[in-house]
Amino acid sequence: MLLSRRQFRTCLTAAILAVQAVVLSAGADAAAGDAGAFVTALNEAAVKRISEAKGDEALKEQRFRALLEENFEVEDIGMFVVGRYWRKASDADQKQFLKVFEDVLVQRFLPLFNDYVGQRFDVSTVRADDKRPEFSTVISTVSQPKGSDAQVLWRVRETDGKFQISDVKAEGISLRITYQSEYASFLKNNNGDLPKLTELLAQKVKAGAFAPK
Repeated sequence: MLLSRRQFRTCLTAAILAVQAVVLSAGADAAAGDAGAFVTALNEAAVKRISEAKGDEALKEQRFRALLEENFEVEDIGMFVVGRYWRKASDADQKQFLKVFEDVLVQRFLPLFNDYVGQRFDVSTVRADDKRPEFSTVISTVSQPKGSDAQVLWRVRETDGKFQISDVKAEGISLRITYQSEYASFLKNNNGDLPKLTELLAQKVKAGAFAPK
């Protein structure tokens, strides 16, 4: 059966759209799979560099901080947790906050990665975000010497082939949401004074208040 020009164009358009849908779907699956590989590689790199530092705590922190700056969206997370007060702060105050906020993250997460040494870390599931294809959720489990395995969810963003951690959720608790709730409440009660929040966080870091108990 011969097709009219209009029918031919319609069929050709449908075929192109079908091919595009397959390609985009495969790309999303590949990106999600790559996100899982990224989290696995990040964990392996962190454990390796921390374990090689042995008892040198300063070297452990230096190496972990480098991994954090490279693989976590520290600035984006920092802007999120401050919320609407971010735009009201000066550039200098923003930079100082991010510096101290990074200290908070280092103190909070370095001991966790340090504990991973010698424990099994597995990525069980990777889910692509249908609405925001640049994001994937990587579900991992960490074996525990005592008790049941711990489940950690990693929110990963891919930008131009580069992956970074956007959020971490453990036991149903989101890092971004938790800090935003705490910091936004403080800022609301202190007239949006970001330097005051920065000073408080710096004091807590000095006291070791963010280290896992």
